[in-house]
Amino acid sequence: MRVLLIILFTIQFLTAFGCYPQNLRLTQQSRVRIVEVLEVRSTPTRDTRTLLGLIEPTQDTILYFEVTGQVRQVFVEEGDIVKSGAPLAELISDDFELAVLQAGAELTAAQARLNLLHTGTRQEDLIAAEAAHLQSKANEIYWSGELVRRRSLLATNAASVSEVDAAKSQYESAREREREMRAFFDRAVSGPRKEDIEEATATVELRTHAVAVAKRQLQKSTLRAPFGGRVEKRMVDPGAVISQFSIANVPIVHLVDLQTADAVVAVPESLRECFHNHAQVEIVSAADSSLRVPGTVIALGEIADRASGTCALRVRIDNRERRFYSGMVVAATVDAPAGAPSIHIPLSTVRQPFGQSPQVLLVDSRDLTVIARDIRLGELRGDRIEVLSGLSDGEQIVVRGQHLVVAGDRVQTRQATDHPRSQQEALGK
Repeated sequence: MRVLLIILFTIQFLTAFGCYPQNLRLTQQSRVRIVEVLEVRSTPTRDTRTLLGLIEPTQDTILYFEVTGQVRQVFVEEGDIVKSGAPLAELISDDFELAVLQAGAELTAAQARLNLLHTGTRQEDLIAAEAAHLQSKANEIYWSGELVRRRSLLATNAASVSEVDAAKSQYESAREREREMRAFFDRAVSGPRKEDIEEATATVELRTHAVAVAKRQLQKSTLRAPFGGRVEKRMVDPGAVISQFSIANVPIVHLVDLQTADAVVAVPESLRECFHNHAQVEIVSAADSSLRVPGTVIALGEIADRASGTCALRVRIDNRERRFYSGMVVAATVDAPAGAPSIHIPLSTVRQPFGQSPQVLLVDSRDLTVIARDIRLGELRGDRIEVLSGLSDGEQIVVRGQHLVVAGDRVQTRQATDHPRSQQEALGK
């Protein structure tokens, strides 16, 4: 309690005699601070935006067999680099080879029949057809005379009705046979009909297609790479059965091509026009900024994502060294169109006392006194911040030494040496 009373008495004594404030004022007046200042200027802003995206392979597919069977052999392992057309796996092909042989035999038979029709009737066949017709004609004449004879005998009761009926039946049969042989002889003389040749021709064409299908099925029993790339995953082993009755076909190999890759970058609507005439865009790894490569814009999506409101920009890059992998996060930078002129000041010059508006210190060029000015801040861009109101072009803002002075102090000024002398320098010009 005694100590507290002594402290209070001392403060009252100093206040009464004006010792402490007077000494402080004398100290401040005797020491003129040197501060560094920067002239405020309004300049158009350059807005460099960083857009994120993902690496996608130009070709990425899971391969299946198109035919059923049992896997005989798988030729690749995960991580293998294969060329286009290289065999990846094969089925047991015995049934496919037999189908090719059967289709070939049927084609040979159909072709032989067509050749026979085109050749026409041989001379020996024509003689045989004529002889058969003459024989059937003679047989018809014989039974015609026999029928007449037996009818005359029936009139004198020398023959029975059954004998006459039998002769009649033999005659009718002989007459029908003669008609058949005459038609056969006429066809032999005139050669094959047009309809027969057309039918045989169609059969040959059908069998030709059957051979092509059988050979195609045999080719499909070996699965080949549709493009050169890397085997990302092997999904089957020898002995597996590929059946058309399974719920889903059996995947065999996952193949990707990353020799060229696409960086798919999300572009907001406000920056779409920045890429219309941009043929080249630099793609940088988001994890390692030293990993960068030039790319060519190949497509800009016309449909925006409903969730983000961005469109997909596809940039093709050369990835033969395989430094970029599928799903890798990358970034692309773009300069947005210059905006309206505005004032940007170093962030370090802004002071914000507790519970008060942000402010900066200025130097009045007329009497070199310090002025505290409230300002309204905008968007932060790197180490500089936009001033929406409170500053005018040509004013001198304190950029160094502002923590050693207060409003009303007289100062000496010098231009800042390690700060950009203009807003254009600060914004990258």
